[in-house]
Amino acid sequence: MVGPTERVEFVCGSRSRQEVLIALASEPRERRAVVGSTAASESAVYDAMNRLSDRGFCYEREDGRWALTGTGRAVADLLERVGTVESVVEGTRPYFDEHDLGVLPEPDRRELHRLAGCEVVDSPETDPFRAARRVRTAIADADEVAVLAPVYDDRFADALLEGDTDSVRLVLDPEILDLRPEDDSNADEPPPFAELVDIRVAEIAFAMTVTGSGVYLSLPQLDGTYDPQTELVRESDAAADWGATVFERIWERATPVEALVED
Repeated sequence: MVGPTERVEFVCGSRSRQEVLIALASEPRERRAVVGSTAASESAVYDAMNRLSDRGFCYEREDGRWALTGTGRAVADLLERVGTVESVVEGTRPYFDEHDLGVLPEPDRRELHRLAGCEVVDSPETDPFRAARRVRTAIADADEVAVLAPVYDDRFADALLEGDTDSVRLVLDPEILDLRPEDDSNADEPPPFAELVDIRVAEIAFAMTVTGSGVYLSLPQLDGTYDPQTELVRESDAAADWGATVFERIWERATPVEALVED
């Protein structure tokens, strides 16, 4: 019985096998073309192709070209994704060394490769609001905005209300929602700002702003504290789609603010 990672380990156990698999993932090739597309020696490539073929990763077609099997394609795609995630983590160091990725929903952590090319916007002492300003600008320029807010920030709130409030959705952590006491005569009415912005409430441990052009993510530090000084930013269609998926997942389980007031 093949172990859960045996196929991946087999390919990764040899640089030549990795290079051959990557070469064939781009297009079917003749054996000589595979040799020319890798840095390995001819004998190493031939050995790798034979071993990959014996294990069911590739095969020789009737036209003499070599191509990936379904197994080979699946492993090649996985290795490409792993490489992209590695570039995300390495390209932003030490951000992920100091912040907790575990607060994101598990399915969305698995799609971290969609943030490839992201940057860390920090706030040095000489410009302590640089990260916040980047988010505020994104909100002001966006046609539609979705925000997860574990803490309250006047700057972001003002930016949301200055735009088209009909295109804003906001999820607040219950700790920052200022609900009135039960003996308040208006306690059965939603807060005034709820009439302007579509608000729901859910426990959230990270901040995120999603626009049509990108995502602005603020993960907590390893001790769980909110980090207002840094933003992980990626402006691309893939990142915007990723952020929208994360937001919708939390939005669906969140409670409309009106329901909490009525209770």
